[in-house]
Amino acid sequence: MDLFAFELGRKTELCLGELSSIFGIKNLVENNPEFAIFKLDIKDTEAQNLQNSLGGTIKIIRIFDSNGRLEESISTILKKTFKDRSGKIPFAISLLNFANPKEINIKHLLNFSKKFLKSLGLNSRFVNKDFLSAESATIFKARIIEKGIDVNIIKGNSNLYIGETLAVQDLDSYSKRDFDKPRRDMITGMLPPKLAQIMINLAGKSETIYDPFCGTGTILTEGLLMDKNVIGSDIEQKMIDFSRENLHWIKREMTNKIKGTSRFRLFVKDSRFLNKIDFPEKIDAVVTESYLGKPVLTLPSKEEREKTFRELANLNLNWLRSANKITEKNCPIVTCIPAFKTEKTFEFFPHFEEIAKQAGYKILHSFIYDRPDQIVAREIKVLEKI
Repeated sequence: MDLFAFELGRKTELCLGELSSIFGIKNLVENNPEFAIFKLDIKDTEAQNLQNSLGGTIKIIRIFDSNGRLEESISTILKKTFKDRSGKIPFAISLLNFANPKEINIKHLLNFSKKFLKSLGLNSRFVNKDFLSAESATIFKARIIEKGIDVNIIKGNSNLYIGETLAVQDLDSYSKRDFDKPRRDMITGMLPPKLAQIMINLAGKSETIYDPFCGTGTILTEGLLMDKNVIGSDIEQKMIDFSRENLHWIKREMTNKIKGTSRFRLFVKDSRFLNKIDFPEKIDAVVTESYLGKPVLTLPSKEEREKTFRELANLNLNWLRSANKITEKNCPIVTCIPAFKTEKTFEFFPHFEEIAKQAGYKILHSFIYDRPDQIVAREIKVLEKI
C-alpha cells in the first residue's frame, strides 16, 4: 500500500466525508483543510476512473517522498519519468496547504526542473503563471498528466510530502453534464453533478440506488456513470419525462463511460405512498434531494421560514416512513433538507432528528453545502435505520 493525497474541494468536511465513506476512516493517515492522505492500493491506470467518480476531489496525488529535500526528490522523479522520452515536456509545480506560498521558492524549483530536463536532452516548458502554484484547471487544460508531470509539494502536520498528480477533475465532462443536457429546470433548482456524486458515495457500496424525488434525473445520470442501476420516481409525469430524456442523452453521449449492464427504471409515484410492489428489485441505497421549498432570491421573513419548515416537516416524515417500509434494514438514506443562510450563520431545519426518529431512522452524518450567491443551502443527512 502507498500514500495517496486527495486535494479537497471547497466544502472540505463534505469532501472528506465522501472519501472516508469509500476508503474507511481507518485508512486515513492525515487531513488538513486542503487535502487528505489515505494509505491505499491504487494502480496508476485506475486513478482517473476513480477521480471521475469523486465529486469532492480535485486531484489524486501519489506521494513518492517525504524527506524534505525538494531538489533531490524532483530530480529523482523527473529522471524516472522521462529517461526514455523525447519531445517537449510540459510540467507544473503545485503547492498544497501553505498559508504563505513564499515558504517555497517555486521560481527556483521551476528553473531547476527545466535545467535538469535539459541535462537529460529534453526541451520543456512549465505552465505555472507568474511563478505561482499551478491551478488544477490549468493542469487539466494543458493535459499535463498525459504529456508531462505535475509535481506537488504538500505541507503536512510534521512532514513535507512530495507527490505526482495521477488524475485531475474532468472539468469539460462536468460542464457538459450540467449545461448541455436536454432538460434542465431552473425554477425548482438543480443539483450539481459533483454533489450528486458525493451523495451517492456517502451511501457506501451499492449496486442499485433509488431516488424518490428524481426531478430532471441528476442523481440517476450520475449513478449510471458510476456503474449503478438506478430507479427514479416523481409525483409529476413531466419530471419523469425529463429524467428519461436526460438518461437516454447521457447513455448516448457518454457510451464509453457507462457499462452495458447498468440499467434505469422510472415511474410516477407520490413518495409518501410507496409500496413494496413498486420494487421487484432490491434497493441498496436511497439517494435523493427532496423538495426544498419555494425558490427565493432574498431571505424570507422569520414567519415565512417557519412556515416552510412546518410544511416540509410533514413531507419528510411521511416519505421517510414510506421509504422505511420498502427497504431492508441495511439500506441507507442520503437526503438534502434546506437551511437558510442568515447574515452570520445558518438557520437549520428544526427538530429533524426527531422527525427521522419517528420515521425509524437515526442520523449518522450531517454536512452543509452552500454557494455564496444562494439563500437556501443544502444540509445533507446520512440516515440509518434504527
